[in-house]
Amino acid sequence: MASPWESFRSVRGVRRTEDEYVEIDLGAGPRRLSRWQRHLDLRPVADAVPVPAEGPVDWSQLDRLPSCASVHWSGPDRGLGDALAAHPGITFLSWDDAAGEAHLPATVRQLRLFCPLPELRVEAPELGYQIDLRMRDAPEAAVPPGLRRVRRLWLTTGGAVSAAALAHLSDLERLRLTFAAAPGSLADVPALARHDRLVSLWLDGAYNLDPAALPDLPALRHLVLAGTRRTTEAAVRERFAGGPVALEISGAKSAVWLSANLDNPFRDWVDVSRPFAEEACAAYRRAARSAAAATDPEAAERALRRLVADLSAINDAYDLIDTVLREQAWAAYHGLAARLGVPAQPAGAWFEEERRF
Repeated sequence: MASPWESFRSVRGVRRTEDEYVEIDLGAGPRRLSRWQRHLDLRPVADAVPVPAEGPVDWSQLDRLPSCASVHWSGPDRGLGDALAAHPGITFLSWDDAAGEAHLPATVRQLRLFCPLPELRVEAPELGYQIDLRMRDAPEAAVPPGLRRVRRLWLTTGGAVSAAALAHLSDLERLRLTFAAAPGSLADVPALARHDRLVSLWLDGAYNLDPAALPDLPALRHLVLAGTRRTTEAAVRERFAGGPVALEISGAKSAVWLSANLDNPFRDWVDVSRPFAEEACAAYRRAARSAAAATDPEAAERALRRLVADLSAINDAYDLIDTVLREQAWAAYHGLAARLGVPAQPAGAWFEEERRF
């Protein structure tokens, strides 16, 4: 027979376990979550907390998650800004397809905008001075005017962007530009001279950067080139030799390699292994040719499946596709599927069926 103390400990343990979970219902059905959950995904995707497609959202349910620090949202505001103001512990907001007007409280310190709509209007205290802003696939790389005092910006764009699009940012100190496609062209480079407070400049995949066009930036102390030409690396090292700017340059590639593979999504795999990258790039070229010749859904499916099968065989030989490269493989595959007009659901299923990495 258990002692009174053992029984008490057992009851306390049960209660403590039960208290770990709460049920929240934003208006589209209940979901059981850990009370201490820190991230809340409210997008219309699998495994997210359901939100009504229209009508009011019961934001008071956030009271049940005292440790929540980040929210992933999609679409118009629908009371989101007021909800964040009422829950100051939420400091990170990731927002897909942001539209309409958004009034952000001072407690939001990191904001990620993915595919914001052109009509988005944002208001933030001090015009976003305290916000670490990250944007991807924004129309013409336009930062909303209501955030023109952001000091930290990470912009992920396609194959080209104009520095003039950022000219209205008055307090910029740290800028990172990531080119998600070829050729990686930064136009109107002299416009960077406007940012006389810029301490750090980071360029990912800027293969068409003209180093001679970089203006003198008096506050610059840190320059990163991740993915560049060997000739660009040499010119940059010569220009900044002996000065106050610390350089970090990686992934410099020859003109010969880039002439053959600049448009290939696996071009940077050469930084891991040249034979491995050559086979991966060749696999993508075959898939792209098959996709271009596809005239029916069956041919499109064969092209997509073959790409994943080829990458699986390549990984069987080299065992080099880690988490990062797997994500790049998925992005390349997804881009090819989109070009073929294949819906996401069957394309994702084919990827998983063929994948061995």
